[in-house]
Amino acid sequence: MINSKLVTVLTMFQIFVLSAFAQSAGGLPADPFASEYEAAVAAYGEAIDFSAPLEPTQALSRLTTARAGGSPEAPYSLEDLLALAASGNPGLRAAMESEAAAEADFVGAKARRLPTLKAETSGSYIGNPLGPITLTAGQLGDFQGVAVPPRDVIIYKGMESTQYNFKLIGEVPLYTWGKIALGVDLARAGLGAASLQRSKAERELAVKLRASWDALCYLGRAGGILDLQARIGARLVDIAEKSAAAGFLTPADLASARIKLKEIGIAAVKLDEKRDRLVSELASMAGLRALSSGELLLGVPAAGAPRWAEPEAQALAMEGSYDLALVSAMLDAKRGLRDLAEKEAKGLPDIGLRVELSYGGPRFPFLETDWYGQDDYQLTFSLGTSGNIFGNAVKSGEAAKARAQLAEAEAQKADAERSIRAYVRETFLGIELGKARLEYAALRQDGWAADLAQMRATIQAGAGSESEYLSLMIEALGGLAEAYGTLAEYRSSLMALEAVVGAAGR
Repeated sequence: MINSKLVTVLTMFQIFVLSAFAQSAGGLPADPFASEYEAAVAAYGEAIDFSAPLEPTQALSRLTTARAGGSPEAPYSLEDLLALAASGNPGLRAAMESEAAAEADFVGAKARRLPTLKAETSGSYIGNPLGPITLTAGQLGDFQGVAVPPRDVIIYKGMESTQYNFKLIGEVPLYTWGKIALGVDLARAGLGAASLQRSKAERELAVKLRASWDALCYLGRAGGILDLQARIGARLVDIAEKSAAAGFLTPADLASARIKLKEIGIAAVKLDEKRDRLVSELASMAGLRALSSGELLLGVPAAGAPRWAEPEAQALAMEGSYDLALVSAMLDAKRGLRDLAEKEAKGLPDIGLRVELSYGGPRFPFLETDWYGQDDYQLTFSLGTSGNIFGNAVKSGEAAKARAQLAEAEAQKADAERSIRAYVRETFLGIELGKARLEYAALRQDGWAADLAQMRATIQAGAGSESEYLSLMIEALGGLAEAYGTLAEYRSSLMALEAVVGAAGR
């Protein structure tokens, strides 16, 4: 703000200038900034429309289906970026792959109930096989005129150079005390949790992208206000320079005017940095390599209002919150782990059936002759059990750990429910506060507008101070730019409510 000494000196100087202008031109000086300021205030009044509820955020999965025919191209709308995020966001793709892995685990768990069939084969070649072993007639002597043995006896026929072994083994579990069923339930719970994680990632990505888009829209409007401020500040510096040249201002007063203009420039640079960061975030979320604000079809959405009253939002959050659903899925998994560990700790024997068809011999089956004539094949059925007789101490420890983790998860669920209720309440309080601040900013603009109109009338009458008038307009525009920041925060609170309500809010 220009100091009082500067304003006083400028006032004296401008009375002289304006009087001379009125006398020479026969008219009154026109205000080149009044119409732009009034248009900016009117646009802000349209932006803080709370009459219509916030439109629901579109589901990314639906956008993927709708956009299956092609990829959007610049310039992009909000819907275009949501569609690109649905197919190109790395984090979302990772969540989808995690869900696919959980589905594979579930299929594998169910397959444990089914019979398994495996084959074993081996073949060997012996370069120096063992020859036949025989007893010739009479080799052991003569007993009472009888040769021992009376004829040649083949004790071992000897080995051939080749030896083949083939087995087909089938196994099927008959009774496992429910352990396989518990494993299937655990895998199903894991798949459900992975599906929830993917849905949660989709929802949060859509809400965050939309919130960043809206903030960028509001910052764009604030940037236009800062541009107008900069032009007014340049006019103010021009007046100060002329006053200093005429001897009405000291160098310190001129420096104050220039500092004011520099402060507006710094604010514009900070705003540009925020806008660039938001554009970069949008590009990252949409899976684009690069993006510029010129490639976006930005508008300025109305502020809107919550889609639900607070009691309804509380109920919907309890019903549709992804965080609560994930905690419930974790509880189911903890219960399953506890039950499975307790059964395994008891050492109950699993019962299974094994069927084995095997062949072993020197002839390759079906290719060499007489492979089946040597009775080198067999079919066996086996019924067996497997388990620890005295239980499993390691599993007993795991069961105790699982019980403790289950109790911890139950406590976490209760705490999560309380946290969500508190968050919904705090969000509504933030929405009400933001609305009040936006309405207060509009009232302040009404006050500034009345003051500016009065000062403008005074200047047109040949009195008053243009520098004081411009300084007040800069102050009013600063309040307007700040109000757009508040509007972005208000809109962010509405988006936060959309996120916490979750699936029930679609």
